[in-house]
Amino acid sequence: MALQDIPLAWSRLRNAWRLTGNAAVTGNLAVDGTLSVGGSSVSAPSVPLPGDHGFHAWQYDPSFASTGQLLTNGTIYLSAVYLRQAVMVAKCWFLMSTAAATPTAGQNWIGLVNSSGTVLSTASLDSVITTGSTARSATLATPQSVAAGTYWVAIVCNATTAPTLMRTNGMTTGTNNANLSGASLRYATNLTGQTALPGSLAMSSNVVGPSLWVAVSA
Repeated sequence: MALQDIPLAWSRLRNAWRLTGNAAVTGNLAVDGTLSVGGSSVSAPSVPLPGDHGFHAWQYDPSFASTGQLLTNGTIYLSAVYLRQAVMVAKCWFLMSTAAATPTAGQNWIGLVNSSGTVLSTASLDSVITTGSTARSATLATPQSVAAGTYWVAIVCNATTAPTLMRTNGMTTGTNNANLSGASLRYATNLTGQTALPGSLAMSSNVVGPSLWVAVSA
């Protein structure tokens, strides 16, 4: 292509570009105008997304969290988050409706877990679970630069009365984990009688748990 032809070619690309087959894009793709796939326009959904609240990802819109779940002391609770791109995760979030009574010092934790079951980093919840009826977060000891994939927010608490966290009103056995099992469960529990999060979890040992709301952010 001659240099004088470049402006014309660029103009044509801006105005009409039809792709047949597959395309791989490395990096960001910016579309100025309407993107059509199969003759139908594609646009962002007109519903709240995690980014509208400053999150990288959440388990579901927090408006759907309508029921309290009293945690069982020492049980590890897991809720999945699906990261569609690489991000830096510094904070893990949950919704609390009732604060814990007299948390046991050093025995309340939240952490980020990858699909292999490795607990990537944790944060203490001792002072976080003493205030109820609010969205609460804790900053990981080591912020994690993670690739796209499925991760879980893990929570374990111990107190005279454990905190009550918010979940959906759906059943905890079956519906919220439809067609999922073991290591792929969105909502699960794993291990009991724990005073901290271990270095790793056997995700294949996950069992169905309550649909606790969680999110992750920078």
